[in-house]
Amino acid sequence: MVKRALVLGGGGMFAAFQAGAWLELSRGFRPDAVIGSSAGALNAWMIASGVGGDELCSMWLTLEQKGGLKWPRYWGDGVLDTSALEALLRRMTEAYRPKMRLGVTVCEGRRLANRVYWDEEVTVEHLLASCAVPGLLAAKRLEGGLSFDGGLRAVCPVWAAEEIGAEEIVVVNVWTHLPWWWGVGRRRGADGPNVRRIEPKERLGPLRQSAVWDRRNIERWIALGEAAAR
Repeated sequence: MVKRALVLGGGGMFAAFQAGAWLELSRGFRPDAVIGSSAGALNAWMIASGVGGDELCSMWLTLEQKGGLKWPRYWGDGVLDTSALEALLRRMTEAYRPKMRLGVTVCEGRRLANRVYWDEEVTVEHLLASCAVPGLLAAKRLEGGLSFDGGLRAVCPVWAAEEIGAEEIVVVNVWTHLPWWWGVGRRRGADGPNVRRIEPKERLGPLRQSAVWDRRNIERWIALGEAAAR
């Protein structure tokens, strides 16, 4: 039975805010399941593996990855070279293994249908697919065809926690300032009484900063996440 679920949305580098939130939450909140989309899926893997707040923050503070540009090979490909990200995720999944229920969401096929993969189903390919922003990072071919960023249809996959009957849902959402042309951030109904959201009290920064690792920004976002969770 899943009593408490932690839901982590996407956000690129802004997801360092989630690490700060977990630094505070981990002192007293014990989820039975962790569900993540996009960059939140990477945090979800680590938290489900039993990683504490200090270690997760340390990971973000040393995350710097260098990558170049490439020419897309097909319609679902992206212009960013993901080799460094893939190497990072392979090291991460070899060093850490989930100890509690883990869900990773993706959007599948041309209709971008929401889907969640659970526990042993989740591989490096699923984590990469959940981060695959169309046009930037390459989609991955999973069971349901080409699969993209899990936050395209629902920035925070609260629906996945509701599907497994979670009685208490804590959501850490960093996408509170999406540009007007990104309508997905507004496609959700009112939260139920069992849902509590932790969100930035101020804008984290311009959208471009979510794509670039900068230690000073990471430190600031971690501190904001800790304060918001407190």
